Amino acid sequence: MKMKTIFTALTALLISFSVFSQNDYSDLLIIQADTDWEKLIKHAERYTQKGSTEKDAEPYYYLAYGLYKISFQATRSDAYKNAYKESFTAIGKMLRYDKSGDVQAAQSEFINEMKLSLLEIIQNETDNEEYRRAFGWAMRLYKFGRDYAPALYIEGALRSRNNDQSTARIKWEEGNKLTKDAQIGDWSEADQKLLMLGLYESAKALVDLRQPDKAKEMMDIGAPYFEEDKRWQAQYDEIVN
Repeated sequence: MKMKTIFTALTALLISFSVFSQNDYSDLLIIQADTDWEKLIKHAERYTQKGSTEKDAEPYYYLAYGLYKISFQATRSDAYKNAYKESFTAIGKMLRYDKSGDVQAAQSEFINEMKLSLLEIIQNETDNEEYRRAFGWAMRLYKFGRDYAPALYIEGALRSRNNDQSTARIKWEEGNKLTKDAQIGDWSEADQKLLMLGLYESAKALVDLRQPDKAKEMMDIGAPYFEEDKRWQAQYDEIVN
């Protein structure tokens, strides 16, 4: 990529950030462009520890980004052995401090990438019937909001698998309230796939509890939206037909 093109791209990004920030984080943007993740983490952390910027959303985005990226480096130092998990803590703080929602909107692609990576882990654990391990990962979905519907269904399914039926019912009821009038068709790919996982795992748990009618009701929540998805259709046939 030519230097002029890089400069133009960075300038555009800086302008977009200035729309919703009174503080200048151009240094973090430049470090991010250089893909120096350890340096990005350290510089972003400084902002999160300063009184004047500790409640700004943007530094937590850069912190989450650096932690997430470095977690995939096999040669990272022991200081970052828990970087992947810590990236979700950082993104949760970003969302909490992003009162306007502007940072979340600007970084939606990265947020969806994080969700999809967590989906893959949870899906692998549930496929292997490692429900307790899946539960630990599923709890990180709440970093995206305590009223995050896919997380409620997934937690409900895993609570049921761990013989906590009363909490499972509560989580399913909360999920049903949130999805009743939701525009699920407008959700991101990550949110839809996590919802599919939550509904299917919940329905499977209900089948094992010998409640096939409730299992069908669970799958019917997603039926109007996911019928074109081959994996979902196979799961729907497994539960309903």
